[in-house]
Amino acid sequence: MGTDSRRAGGLLALLGVQLCFGLSPLFAKWTLVSPGGFAPRTLLAWRILFGALALGALALWKHPREMRPPRAELLRLGVCAALGIVLNMGLYLEGVTRTSVVHTGLLVVQIPVFTYAIACLARVERAEPRRMLGIAVALAGAVLLVLERAPGDAGHGSRLGNLLIVLNCLFYALYLVLARGILQRFPTLVVMTWVFWLALPAVPFLFASAGVWPDALAPRALGSFAYTLVFATFLAYLLNAFALRRVPASTVAVFIFLQPLVAGAAGVWVLGERITLPVVLAGLALLVGIALVALARPGGTSGSIQRVAGRVFQSRR
Repeated sequence: MGTDSRRAGGLLALLGVQLCFGLSPLFAKWTLVSPGGFAPRTLLAWRILFGALALGALALWKHPREMRPPRAELLRLGVCAALGIVLNMGLYLEGVTRTSVVHTGLLVVQIPVFTYAIACLARVERAEPRRMLGIAVALAGAVLLVLERAPGDAGHGSRLGNLLIVLNCLFYALYLVLARGILQRFPTLVVMTWVFWLALPAVPFLFASAGVWPDALAPRALGSFAYTLVFATFLAYLLNAFALRRVPASTVAVFIFLQPLVAGAAGVWVLGERITLPVVLAGLALLVGIALVALARPGGTSGSIQRVAGRVFQSRR
């Protein structure tokens, strides 16, 4: 296969990743709709189970000799499982039930900003003026968006949902920084499998608190449940891994900007959500901030954290 063909295949795969995740908030809303849908904790438990089985089977096939996690890293991996799977996915699902698809699509792309900010605080990264400005701009946009209630919300439920989505991004960024060293020494697929496996002890508690299956499951919720498991949990990872063998990790950062556009279009056209002026202003601030952080030329060790984030960013939801 020629260079141009490989690049074209990688770009198409990245487009598929953005479609999978851009549509994820819409299908999550349909999966979690009440009555006739799943409780957020139930869906979280099923995602952990499916991810552990599907990614585990793929990892065993591709890396059979590297599947035993090192004892010295078990504690770190356990914390990564709590941050990157249980808290990250749980907060995301709780947030999606309360806020709009448009708000969700904009807020979730903060992960590169939070990752760089935490890496600077942990002295994994060197603070650079352009990127620090990006953090400030993105955070201003996030605050504006969190305070903006979703159209049709008579109470403050959507503001709580917005805040939960922000916390979801924060916990995933903490996971990325904490897992950076492990991800540089072991295959990404293997590390992701370990993290899902170590999240499995949470499954019985999640099922006990919210049930294993809805009493009367609506057909659309069932189809959306299948989408969430297959496309948002597994297929997006495969497409991202395929793309990263063909295009630079920096290209992945550019494609992240498609996610809020896909989510916004789905929210407006399918659910009839309205885009208000504060949402437009907040969205512009978020995207400008992310561009300043994610698209800046790497200096110091930032190239490594950007590559690490690019490899695992698409497993977050």
